Amino acid sequence: MDVIKNVLNSEIDRINRLEERDGKARINAEFFVNHPWLCLAMLVGYIAVGIVMYVSPYMGLGWFIGFTAFLIFMSAMLLLEIKPVYRYEDIGVLDLRVCYNGEWYFSRELPADAVKQILSAAEVSEHIKNRIESIVRHKGFVDFYDVYDLARLERQLPDGTGTAQLAHS
Repeated sequence: MDVIKNVLNSEIDRINRLEERDGKARINAEFFVNHPWLCLAMLVGYIAVGIVMYVSPYMGLGWFIGFTAFLIFMSAMLLLEIKPVYRYEDIGVLDLRVCYNGEWYFSRELPADAVKQILSAAEVSEHIKNRIESIVRHKGFVDFYDVYDLARLERQLPDGTGTAQLAHS
C-alpha cells in the first residue's frame, strides 16, 4: 500500500512543519504567563526557605547556595519543551518511543483531503475504501492508526481480497 504510506507520510511531514516539530529543546515561558500568582507564591516560598536555611546554625551559606543551584537547575529542566518529530515508522509501535512521542497516531485526525486522496486512488483496494468510509460514518473521522492498520492487515492477507476462505472437506 505505497499510496497509503505516501499519503500518511506527506500528512505527517505537513504536521511536523506546521507545528515546528523538530525534536529540539526550547524554553517555554507559558507557565509564567499563564500562572503569574503561582510563580509569585513559589518565589515567596523560596525566599522563606532560603531565610530559614541561611539563619540555621547547622545549614548556613553552603546549603543555601546548593539549594539555590538545585532550584535553578530544576526550574530550567521543567521549562524545557521538546516537540518530538512524528514519523510513519512510529505508528503502532509500543516501546519507549511512546513515552517520548505519545500515541499521537490515535488522537490525530487524518484531514479530509488526505482521506479523499486515499479513496480516489486506484491502487487502494475496495475493502480498505469501504472500511475507511465505514469508520468515518461511525466515528466521524479516521485517524492515522485506522488507515495504517487497515493497510497493514491488507498486506498480511495471503489472497489480498480481505475475506476469509473456508476449506472444503
